[in-house]
Amino acid sequence: MKKWIMRCVIFCCVVAVMAVFVGCKKSEGKKVFKVGYVNNSDSLLFNKITKDEFDKLAKNDVSIEVVFSNANSDIQLQLDQIDNFVARKVDVIITAPIDYDGIVPGIEKANEANIPILSLGTEAGGGDFIFIGTVYYQDGEMQGKYMAEHLPKDADILYLSCVPGQSYSRERRQAFLDIMESRPDVTILAEQTGMDQRANGMQIMEDWLQAFPKIDAVIAANDPMALGAIEAMKGAGRLSGVLVAGVDAIPEALTAIKNGEMAMTVFQSAPALAKAAFDVVKKLQNGETVERRVLIPNELVTVDNVDQISGN
Repeated sequence: MKKWIMRCVIFCCVVAVMAVFVGCKKSEGKKVFKVGYVNNSDSLLFNKITKDEFDKLAKNDVSIEVVFSNANSDIQLQLDQIDNFVARKVDVIITAPIDYDGIVPGIEKANEANIPILSLGTEAGGGDFIFIGTVYYQDGEMQGKYMAEHLPKDADILYLSCVPGQSYSRERRQAFLDIMESRPDVTILAEQTGMDQRANGMQIMEDWLQAFPKIDAVIAANDPMALGAIEAMKGAGRLSGVLVAGVDAIPEALTAIKNGEMAMTVFQSAPALAKAAFDVVKKLQNGETVERRVLIPNELVTVDNVDQISGN
């Protein structure tokens, strides 16, 4: 009887050891893929939505682990955060660059460590990276074509640009100017950067309202600045008859179009951007070939189709 009990004990111990061994092998087979996500600023609505959507996708995949950081529009902080992820030996880094040229040292640092790096929403000035975003020139083209068609003769307009030096800011502006060459009668009264921020758009517009008695249109390179300008004009009782354009199709901009306060915007889907980034991460995780440029389509939004656009 004692021998039988001893044999049972030994058998159970062997089974337990084998179970632990097999469990370890399974864990090794399901190695967690580590992602370092360096956002440019959580206070920029489009980028915050993109980050949150990526987080949702990652939380539904137990094989993906994401660590987020917020550079708060500080390029040196963003470079430090990339360095930190390189030191932690993550499997891939995602960054939404603050500065076209300023981000290059961070990308090159990731390159040296053989860590793939995704440039999300904004191109970079150098290094080896995977770009995920839209063709920004098309944003400005859509704004320009709309204004060229709808502005009255001898119109006076104002332009609010995004962060200087950024590829999206430069390309949207250049495209708009290129298209407006077809309307030599249109005068750009003033141009100023609102740094992508609604509060800046409002403050700049308040100054412009004091300086210019006649304004036919305000073209903003993103929706928050356009909404800030609208707020200023509403406060001054001067919004009526002014065509306002933006980019991004954020929910509040879509509402402004429905209410007749905003003429047009360009639909860029933050969830689609996040999904494209997540798909690239999964391909890298699985060792699949990844395209160097993944482009997200955009679309003109006016009162005619605003109800069909879900927004970000």
